[in-house]
Amino acid sequence: MNNYVAYKRSLGYKIKIEAATLERFALYADSEHAGKSLSSSLVLAWIKTFESASDWYCARLYETVHTFSRYACLVDEGSTLLPKGRGKCHGKNNPYIYEDNEIEAMMSALSKIYSPDGLRAKSASTMCGLMRSCGLRPSECTHLTISNYDASKGVIDIIATKFNRSRRVPLSDSAARVIETHLSSIPASCADLPMFPRNGGRPFDVRALEYAWQITRDVLLPEGENTWSRRPPRPYDVRHTFVTKTLEGWLAAGKDINAMMPYLSAYLGHQKIADTYWYLSATEGLLKIASNLFEEYAGGGCHD
Repeated sequence: MNNYVAYKRSLGYKIKIEAATLERFALYADSEHAGKSLSSSLVLAWIKTFESASDWYCARLYETVHTFSRYACLVDEGSTLLPKGRGKCHGKNNPYIYEDNEIEAMMSALSKIYSPDGLRAKSASTMCGLMRSCGLRPSECTHLTISNYDASKGVIDIIATKFNRSRRVPLSDSAARVIETHLSSIPASCADLPMFPRNGGRPFDVRALEYAWQITRDVLLPEGENTWSRRPPRPYDVRHTFVTKTLEGWLAAGKDINAMMPYLSAYLGHQKIADTYWYLSATEGLLKIASNLFEEYAGGGCHD
């Protein structure tokens, strides 16, 4: 297992969660079934030890060891290549698609959170706007350093992010001005710290950003309500919003979506376009535009 993890990481994969899962499996196998090769019965016996786990989680455990079994068969002739499929292991949570006025409300609320030196509030609010403007992942925002921004070109360098990929993200003029204003508000003593520091110049992280969201997102609740009837909005939903709203704008402008998708996929740092389609949501605005376009097509010569 250790050799497999080292091999995958040598190819550029980070596999943090997968490595931790495989380590748990390997410890179980050594303890309960010492000397036995990898087999379906061994894996299923291990999964049964997760008594309260959901079917979805059990399927994820199986898939992780299934991938490992391909390697195990090459180094141990007694190992079995596990058969595919033990149920659905990939699901999509219904993302919250923010309207522009809701992004403004979140930025305003985040700018008012408790922050003795003002850095936490300024950083959280600016990250919200940057994610909406550029579709960055929350982790990409929190990992940015001041040196990642090129003011002369108005671009941000995203270094070794998911799948160890890097890219340059051009900013709009308005987004660049906001970033420059934000950077000018960071004390000189913080110049070598991340672009978005929190109290005392400490680096922001995703967990801290999610907590800032938790204490402010209720500003989006309808008047008179104080609880969410659906999954509450998350920072990551802003990336979903960026993709969906970008397509809405392109459709409204009459652009060729098929021709534009590769550009959007590259801008987001995806390896394949299918990953970009994952972020799409069937919003009322998107469906309305698509319906109108189909009506124009159907009424304008679909029988030719």
